[in-house]
Amino acid sequence: MIGEYKINRTTRRCSVGDRPLEPGEVYYSVVFESDEDFKRIDIAGDAWKGPPDDAIGWWKNRVPKAEEKKREVAPPEVLIELLRSMADQPAAAKSRFLLALLLLRKRHLKTIEPTATGSPIGAPEQDPRDDGDGDAPKPVSRETMMLMSNLDQSTMEVEVVAIGPSEAGKLQDELIDLIYRDVDELPE
Repeated sequence: MIGEYKINRTTRRCSVGDRPLEPGEVYYSVVFESDEDFKRIDIAGDAWKGPPDDAIGWWKNRVPKAEEKKREVAPPEVLIELLRSMADQPAAAKSRFLLALLLLRKRHLKTIEPTATGSPIGAPEQDPRDDGDGDAPKPVSRETMMLMSNLDQSTMEVEVVAIGPSEAGKLQDELIDLIYRDVDELPE
């Protein structure tokens, strides 16, 4: 079971220079383990020297400008349909995997055991070019997750993919573009 961890929101203050972060300014959020809890600090871009050694994780942010449109996460139905539509896009495998993890964390999806008609988790995928003559490459083993939507109980299979540190920033930006939508006014 995936645990839920509470991390405080941004204070919009640089913890290094003890000053407010200005609209449009880039800053980095860093998460540390603090006793049995987690602590988040924000560091202005001009004070950033890289993640501290004891950081659990970090990410880059930008303080929104007042004139910018507000953004909110798209509804879960839309995100689940997006996840389904990405199944036919091999180039989007890493973004699809991250979206699945997000939907699992938000409890819009849950993992299930594969059925007799589904592919077992980790089953090798047969190369469609293999006509049995032995000249085609060997099947590639891949790990997958079987997921069920908590909204309509439909199921889907998502490939588990490795994501390198050098890809993280680009994938984060792609995921943000995928899941957020512009709104004129946020509901109160």
